[in-house]
Amino acid sequence: MTQKKRPEYLVQWDTTGRFGAGETIAHDRYNAVKEEYEVRMKDWSGDAQKGEEGAFHISGRKRDLIKGFLEEKRYALTAEYYHYTVRARGKKIDPAAIRQKVQDLGLSCLWVHVTGETGPDREQRARR
Repeated sequence: MTQKKRPEYLVQWDTTGRFGAGETIAHDRYNAVKEEYEVRMKDWSGDAQKGEEGAFHISGRKRDLIKGFLEEKRYALTAEYYHYTVRARGKKIDPAAIRQKVQDLGLSCLWVHVTGETGPDREQRARR
């Protein structure tokens, strides 16, 4: 049986300074530290640094603190059990504005770009 390749995470921003921008984190390491962050942002498609359209997941135990801000920006939010899927309606997501809001609130945050998986639009895996 072939082992499935795990996603990797390219760090865009880390408020704690644990990871540097541009550092790549393996899936296992990301899973080991992710719960230490109050808010986590993941993006897949487009170049988030340039603000190209794509989708974000915003998760973490304090994600609700920025929900109103995201709604104010008129982003389409899909609330799921552990995260919000955030999409822009006919415009680009502005990660810098989200980042600024997180900073203003003094929250610990990790923002990563995911490689090795297709993101929130991927087909749902068969449940066992």
